[in-house]
Amino acid sequence: MAIPLRQKASDEPDRYGSTPAALRRDVRWDSGAISAAEARAAVGGFLDHVRVTGRTTVPDRVVQDAQLVVSELITNAVRHAPGPCGLCLEAEPRSGLVRISVWDTSPRPPRPRPPDGRRVGGHGLEIVEALSHSLTVTDRESGKEITALLLLPAPSREQ
Repeated sequence: MAIPLRQKASDEPDRYGSTPAALRRDVRWDSGAISAAEARAAVGGFLDHVRVTGRTTVPDRVVQDAQLVVSELITNAVRHAPGPCGLCLEAEPRSGLVRISVWDTSPRPPRPRPPDGRRVGGHGLEIVEALSHSLTVTDRESGKEITALLLLPAPSREQ
């Protein structure tokens, strides 16, 4: 089992300007020291923490979608980029978003392929795009960061 080099969970504002009501977890792994299963477990644990804090409702469907998104993004980072990679998870109840960011050391952006139901494999980015409210790629000093936003359900108001 890989041990993250750095892991932090906080309620503090972050580099995206999130409010203190946001919850955040950062994890960084050495080259080849992460599996998709560990990344899925990190997402599940984080969203369980969001649930138990009572900040917002996180339906099982959102947890499953987030786990699939992070699995695809981490798999691509491990497969296509040498060196370390990282994961930043944020839940922003006020804006109704879950932010999943994966960074790696490859400067090359992912290349979407045209959909082809006969192709075996190579559908990860299609899956991530289908499950995400938005998907962005940002250049970093030593690679890139891919961020997927997932929507949380609007809080119900009791009358």
